[in-house]
Amino acid sequence: MIPTDATPNETSEDLALAFEHSITWEDDIWRADPVDVEAVHAKARKKFGDLLASLTDIPVSKGGKPGRAAPPVQARMLLFHGQSGAGKTHLIRALRTSSHRSRKAYFGYAQMTPDITNYADYYLRRLVHSLEKPYNPDEGGETGLARLTNHLVTGTAALKSSDIETLREAALDEDALARLVLHMADDIVSSPKFAGLELDINIVRALLYLQRSDPRIDQRIRQYLHGRQLTPLAHQAVGALDPNTGEDRSFEIIAALGGLIWTVDRAALVFCIDQVEDLRFFDDAEERFQRAVRDLIQITNRVTTSIVIISVLEDFYGQVRGVLAQSYVDRIEKAGPVALVESRTPQEARLIISKRLEHEAAMRSGGAGYADPAQYFAPEFFEEFGGLSTRRLLEHAQTRLRTKINEPLDEPISEQPSWMSMLGNALGFASPPAEPASAFDYREVWDRFQAGSEAEMPSNDADLMDLLTSGLQLARIEWGGAIDVTVKRVEIGDQLPAADVRIAHRNGLASETRLFLCNRPTQGGGLKRQLDKVLASSGGKSCILVRASDFPPPGKNQTGQAMGKFRTSGGRTLLVPIPEWERILTVSQFHADHRQDPGFTTWFEGAKLLSNVHAVSRVLRLETLIRPSTPLSAMIAQPVSGSAAGQIEALFTIDGDHLGAIGESAKTWSERAHANPVARPANDDDLPISVLLDEDGTNGSSICAGRESGPGNKRITLNTSVLKRHAAVL
Repeated sequence: MIPTDATPNETSEDLALAFEHSITWEDDIWRADPVDVEAVHAKARKKFGDLLASLTDIPVSKGGKPGRAAPPVQARMLLFHGQSGAGKTHLIRALRTSSHRSRKAYFGYAQMTPDITNYADYYLRRLVHSLEKPYNPDEGGETGLARLTNHLVTGTAALKSSDIETLREAALDEDALARLVLHMADDIVSSPKFAGLELDINIVRALLYLQRSDPRIDQRIRQYLHGRQLTPLAHQAVGALDPNTGEDRSFEIIAALGGLIWTVDRAALVFCIDQVEDLRFFDDAEERFQRAVRDLIQITNRVTTSIVIISVLEDFYGQVRGVLAQSYVDRIEKAGPVALVESRTPQEARLIISKRLEHEAAMRSGGAGYADPAQYFAPEFFEEFGGLSTRRLLEHAQTRLRTKINEPLDEPISEQPSWMSMLGNALGFASPPAEPASAFDYREVWDRFQAGSEAEMPSNDADLMDLLTSGLQLARIEWGGAIDVTVKRVEIGDQLPAADVRIAHRNGLASETRLFLCNRPTQGGGLKRQLDKVLASSGGKSCILVRASDFPPPGKNQTGQAMGKFRTSGGRTLLVPIPEWERILTVSQFHADHRQDPGFTTWFEGAKLLSNVHAVSRVLRLETLIRPSTPLSAMIAQPVSGSAAGQIEALFTIDGDHLGAIGESAKTWSERAHANPVARPANDDDLPISVLLDEDGTNGSSICAGRESGPGNKRITLNTSVLKRHAAVL
């Protein structure tokens, strides 16, 4: 139903945003699409699902162990072809989501946009990049690589618990660590679960090294998994690894990862190449495609539990098919090419529009549904979609809604703004006038730059802090004048880089946070010494510990106690994994290359390339700008359950150590920002809870209202700007 306090034009204006984003980009692949319609491309989904089931749904041997040999499935290459706008990348996103939800696959993804000389090396880099993304498409959290590593260690009965604890916690020098890794890797490959498999023992050793959660080791392992040679100095830290040598080293690593994925998790390795038609921008497009397919066939030959997907424009495949070797064509088309029909039926159109309207309404009104799209479109409107692609019908629907906005209403509406609207303007919650759109879309340029980038995070902690703070400043540019960011380095010592970050949002939120970069290993007390300095150098400010590897779990050792003391004092932790550091560096380089180009600044503000990075979003408190508010009345009406501490934790998740628990991802926030840089609440009486409860606020911008009734005894603050509004206490 339409909310009673909204005019039809206001409702149409809000819901037009539901159709704003009709293109799926690579950044979208890694999380579930809340508006996916399974009826679209149902044949392709079923073919993939059946093939995946034929690989994974096989009887286990007596005793419950998975079979060692690959299932006898020959057709393991899928060809999806269709016209532009047919939804090829959206389909890939849906297949990744479904296969990860069922825990049946690890999904690799590569776009064929950059200038590649060695496709095997490129496929390996993109596979590792994909494994570094959160495995769970709905909740985020643990990456695919971390999941595989943890299952390798905990699922192998041959490993002693004492060895696992020593590997993770003990203070070991480089030689002692190498001997332990060698010993444990030998135990794994000789165990009954792995006996008879031709595992690459070096990859097993590399995954064992990741259990140390040491940022310096993690960087070297990532370089090793990319098939690169380590310098003699870098190799000292991971001495158990043999050099990466041999022409087929990339294939060997892919095969090793695929074998471990199957044996450890009984899952298939799925690898997809997309945007294949971008090869046409090169003079030797046919030759490049043939080399790309040759290396894909090598993957299927070496990993018998793998599935390869080729997603390509129909016209381009018709162009290059004629020059392919017949054996290549036979392998590509053995499972049967699937044509992705561009045109949507009226029924599909209704489902697509209904899903988007419902999602947009739920995000804006705290759950109210808009079940019948006929409220906004005449019944015959859906017949107009015959022959339109998904992309075009979304654009068509948005145009129709915005046309309704400009139609005169039956009754004139007073031009006098409401008292609450004037108050919202006075407090800075009004939306700014829309900026003109960029005449040139740099998205394809960015995709090519990102895919071809080999940026690696700096190894020096001081340089890392510089990279993070420069990324925060660059994210400020993405928001125009909506955020003011001031960064000042704090000189504490070479062993503890620190910086004070002050932010001021246009909506009135202001806070200051002291960032500490704590990358020392937990083993040997390195992290403990950093924590001691942090506790002595907090200066009474809100503090965040930044780290490139996992923080140690709670414990009774000295590091665990120091971490507990830091959290009790109100400090928070922020994990910035290696891919996020590299993302910040890549965006910085891209901005430096194009910042003087015509229209780039406008496009950059709309693209929000850094605002969807978790670390940047969290430090800059971007959720207070973009996250649609939940009406306070809806919160009051919700049933109360659990302890008081649990209820408080549910409200304050947004500023706790698990930002991923927020319902809407940072990417979705950035999409909303593209349409409305400072989104107002659904009505002027409702403010985001994160604005009301300003946990990062300073003494000047917020006041202490109490403490959480739990073990953390967390301080709860109120934004003083909110106290200037009328309020009722029930």
